[in-house]
Amino acid sequence: MVSINMNYDISEKEKDAIYAELKSEYIYIVLPFILLVGIKLYSSTWHEIFLAPDWSLASCIIFGQITARVSKAVANTKLKTSEAHFGLYTAKRFVLVVLALVCYIFMMIKPSLELGIIQTLIFLLASRFHFSDGFTTKLLQQVRVTSKSK
Repeated sequence: MVSINMNYDISEKEKDAIYAELKSEYIYIVLPFILLVGIKLYSSTWHEIFLAPDWSLASCIIFGQITARVSKAVANTKLKTSEAHFGLYTAKRFVLVVLALVCYIFMMIKPSLELGIIQTLIFLLASRFHFSDGFTTKLLQQVRVTSKSK
């Protein structure tokens, strides 16, 4: 069981449903990259996969989306939140957005295999946050719904 503030418990069935929804969203994020990898493997060499700046651009979008979603969910709940902790969360995600943008710019100006691998790792990190922050957002939204119905 996962709990928020010890007042809200979520069943395994609800947890599975949340992850299923996040996975279905993620399919639409990752599908273009599956195609990118397939096309690059077919038409060029494997290292061309890492030289595509698309990884950084997608990371920037994912980080921005999850930050906006969590911010909206926090704003819509009646839970008392720590401004310092939420500010730190937002600042860390903003740094990741900027890092992804910087990688994108450098990949457009002077691509390298090393930077390409770094941007791919940033994309994997963004993917991880899609699920962890997405799960948190869904819980916050459920707390809001539950508190409104009481």
